[in-house]
Amino acid sequence: MNKNEMPVVGEDKKFGVLGYRIENNHYVVNIRWKDGHETEEHFPVKGFPVVNPETGAVHDPIEGKKALKILEENADKMTAEEFSWLNFSDLRKKR
Repeated sequence: MNKNEMPVVGEDKKFGVLGYRIENNHYVVNIRWKDGHETEEHFPVKGFPVVNPETGAVHDPIEGKKALKILEENADKMTAEEFSWLNFSDLRKKR
């Protein structure tokens, strides 16, 4: 399949988080994005830092359970390319 082809997805297929498990203190989340593309995302149960790769700006970290909820609420409305943790984490206030 080339870059411009979209996968054929039946209308009966579920989109968003298809399931998750915890392995080695990490969430392993199976996702079918709105374009039908499927990925497996991994992140620590304890959470993770969020940093803008372009600017180096540090955002508030996201707790693992919150990250799972964010994916459950948004993955069916976005593609993997559209999704960014930066959209769900505030810029950290300077101390």
